[in-house]
This record gives sequence, C-alpha cells and structure tokens, in this order.
Amino acid sequence: MSSSIVVGFLALAGGERVRTVKAGSTTAIYHCVYNTTIQTTSGVLFPASLRVYSPYKDVALPDNTVAFVIAKASIPASVPGETILLEAVRAVAVPGDPADDDYESRVPDFPHPVIIGLGLVSTPPRVLSDGSSKAFAVVSSDYVRDSRLETSVW
Repeated sequence: MSSSIVVGFLALAGGERVRTVKAGSTTAIYHCVYNTTIQTTSGVLFPASLRVYSPYKDVALPDNTVAFVIAKASIPASVPGETILLEAVRAVAVPGDPADDDYESRVPDFPHPVIIGLGLVSTPPRVLSDGSSKAFAVVSSDYVRDSRLETSVW
C-alpha cells in the first residue's frame, strides 16, 4: 500500500464546476476544479490542480480564496513541466472576502504545505553536496482523478 498526501493552505483560482459520469453509470458527480500552486521552502512554485467534491447546485469559490486542504496527490516525475493533481479529502475555505485588504491576515502563517508519502524506495541512495546526507527516490500511488496514479519524488 502506498499514498501521497498534501496538507496545507492553498490559494485557489479559476474555479470551474465539472460534471462527471463514470463509465457504465448514469449518475452524475460534480466537482469544482481550481488552479493552485505548491510552494517549497526554497521559494519554488509548482503548478497544481485541486479537485473538490461539490454538491449539486453548489458554486465555485471566488478567485484568491485560501483554503486549508488535505488532498491525495499525484506528483509527476516531470514536475514543474506537468501539473500536480490533487484530489481533496477535505477543503475548508478561510472565512471572509478574498477581495478585502485584510483577508490574508486571517490566514495562519503556514505558507509551505506538508507532503506525506508512504511508498517504496526505488533507487539506491546518492550522497548530497554536504558529503554526509543521502537522498533516494520514493515511488507511491493513490487514487486521484478516478484512477490510480503514480508519484515519484526525490
């Protein structure tokens, strides 16, 4: 068993409601899909797309809404060339109007999401530039966007 989870506060934009009907079914499921980014501690921004279950007749959140998100993730090996796909387990918007000048003051100081991965080590360790630390690739997979997708991170 393996899994990749992203936990943190994400700024959302470009919300769009999407209707999905799974193969062999007549029942429609609705989601809101948002553009966002994953910010690293070194300041690098990786593009991401967040899909959130949306009840019938719900509306997308306004641009620049910040939400606390727990999501399953598919992080492609070619990131940032490809977009990280996130499937929300839970998403809670920070209250208030994102257009207000003081909106960001309501957001906790937690700018970098945490990525939790459980998977298999897929490469031998390599020694990093400090001469003593070692790094290795970890491969995991999770059910994201209606299929099992793989994540590979160093």
